[in-house]
Amino acid sequence: MPFICENVECRAVLARGQVRSIREDKGWCFYCPDCKVRNELNDIGEAGGPVQLVQPERSDLPHKVIATARPLEDGRYAAQLRVQRALGMKGTYAVEERWEQLGVFLDAHEAVAHARSVATDLLDRKV
Repeated sequence: MPFICENVECRAVLARGQVRSIREDKGWCFYCPDCKVRNELNDIGEAGGPVQLVQPERSDLPHKVIATARPLEDGRYAAQLRVQRALGMKGTYAVEERWEQLGVFLDAHEAVAHARSVATDLLDRKV
């Protein structure tokens, strides 16, 4: 089974020979050769036996969410959202969903917060 970079911007699918596993203070890991992000590994080998490394199972998928505020001509901000849902197969994403205007706000931070809350609600729903 390959290793998968858990960085949502990368999600590289790597053969075991492409990664170098390292034991650090926090435990076993590998650093993605593409994006250099640390990825956790677990040793499931028997005590005193050879090391057998696997990636831990995650309960939630690493969806890619980009919440932004687009300035409007009148000084207000439109909340925008782009979401790529991670599929059950590692390394792949569904087609990106986009919302250009989820609402209009006086403050850019409020617009981004609103877009993030919409994403959270969207991803919490069972599809």
